[in-house]
Amino acid sequence: MTRRSKAWWVCAAVVALAAGCSGNILDPEGSSGAAGPSEPGGSTGASAGGSPAGGNPAVKDAPTTCGPTELGVSPLHRLTRLEYDNTIRDLIGEDLDLARAFTEDERAGEFSGNFYTPVNELQLGQYATAAEAAAERAVARLSDLLPCQPSGDGAECATRFIQQFGRRAHRRPLAEQEVARYQELFELGRSGAGFENGIKLVVEAMLQSPFFLYLVEGPGPLDQHQLAARLSYFLWKAPPDAPLAEAADRGKLDTLVAFRKEASRMLEDPRADAMIADFHTQWLGLDKFEKLPKDTTLYPEFEDLKPAMAEETHRFVAEVMGEDGRLPTLLTASYSVVNGPLAALYGAADHGADWKKTELDPKQRAGLLTQASFLAEHGALDGSSPIRRGLAVRERFLCSEVPPPPPVAENIPEAKPTQTTRQRFDEHRTDPSCASCHTMMDMLGYGFESYDGIGRYRTTENGITVDDSGAFIGTDVDGPFEGAPELARQLVKSKQMHACVTTQWFRYAFGRLDTKLDSCTLEAIAKRFTQADLRIPELLLAIVESDAFRTHRSEE
Repeated sequence: MTRRSKAWWVCAAVVALAAGCSGNILDPEGSSGAAGPSEPGGSTGASAGGSPAGGNPAVKDAPTTCGPTELGVSPLHRLTRLEYDNTIRDLIGEDLDLARAFTEDERAGEFSGNFYTPVNELQLGQYATAAEAAAERAVARLSDLLPCQPSGDGAECATRFIQQFGRRAHRRPLAEQEVARYQELFELGRSGAGFENGIKLVVEAMLQSPFFLYLVEGPGPLDQHQLAARLSYFLWKAPPDAPLAEAADRGKLDTLVAFRKEASRMLEDPRADAMIADFHTQWLGLDKFEKLPKDTTLYPEFEDLKPAMAEETHRFVAEVMGEDGRLPTLLTASYSVVNGPLAALYGAADHGADWKKTELDPKQRAGLLTQASFLAEHGALDGSSPIRRGLAVRERFLCSEVPPPPPVAENIPEAKPTQTTRQRFDEHRTDPSCASCHTMMDMLGYGFESYDGIGRYRTTENGITVDDSGAFIGTDVDGPFEGAPELARQLVKSKQMHACVTTQWFRYAFGRLDTKLDSCTLEAIAKRFTQADLRIPELLLAIVESDAFRTHRSEE
């Protein structure tokens, strides 16, 4: 049997076992509706998860700030590549890195979020191949995964495995019909090939089920298991752990106090550190930093420094989160966490080779925007780039959309050894078709002109003194500034920026873009964020306790 034919055979088995393979996976918003695949017996995913009859809201005493018609629409969420790999790791006990072979995730603004496009045949084949590889590793680790010692034909032990492994893979207890049908698949695989092959076939099928590949939710208030899954896939990018799963099974997430307690516990876990690092990686545009090219003649040290640059950002964010967790600290701190080579790049003396918190020159460095990773990513191949750096601040920190260049726009003037980058771009902005947009971008980007293409501080370029003065234009903090540290200090005063950071975290948490229907939610979260002195952990708690987070609205 070829791999292709086997994939379709297993998929057909999944159809018989749980839900329509082509009807729901290939078109999640098709006949079954955006609420997700239907459960065996015709009920919805909400009822099979063990929630109280009648679909009661998961959190009874949560404050209602937005009515049901003021919540944004969320299509069905398919696991991102990071979520897929983390889930396989939790299920099998190994990092298999299977999602590396998958097609790129969809994007929701700056972030990964697989909501909008139905799975195609290529992706279905990728899922089948990954499921087979994971199942093979599961069989190799069967002594660790089995809840019992098989005896006789192994059917009784297989049933217990199906119930326990299926509970974790589907993120809810399996319905009796599902257990019975997976048992049939086990018997089919066991017949003539043995117990292990039966288990392998069950695992393959479970990992291609819509209930594994999607977070099946609602419609309406999330039940206990759906709420636990949404919480864990936001805060950990992974399935619920044993305490959270048990709390959902026992209906213990139904009060705001209990729900906040679980969320707070999860935020203190190292898995939340990884999630926060992932958010900042994507927010800052560093998710492909490892492949960033630079002119090796101009920057021969860049390839060696590149891993440390990315690591610095992660370590710095973790340091801030472990201290006051405040947004202003992320953007204005005069320290970072660096190793010896980065300390040398930053001009910090007597550092040593190890990673450690290090004070930097406050006239040169202030938080994330002056770190080498951000400056290199948004610089040019062979130098700085006022356009790219200014655009990054305007779009990622102010949520201000800049229209694409007009078809008649001129190319950037050619570099001259008698000019600075700023002088060259000043000429560019004399073009009337470019001036309006480039003024908003370039005047921000000029604040970074004291940094070369890899973030090294400089005072001259081509023998000419660098001018790093700039200005905020079209914002709520309009006015001039001198250099990137002052830009950052001015930026943190911006209520527009505070609202933008709220929006960026909302997009990351929900994996989708916000709409006008989300205005009430965003305003409520932003207000709480401000009242909490702009502490990021409180922003995250405000998101998970919102009506929007605890509800799945699937249609207008």
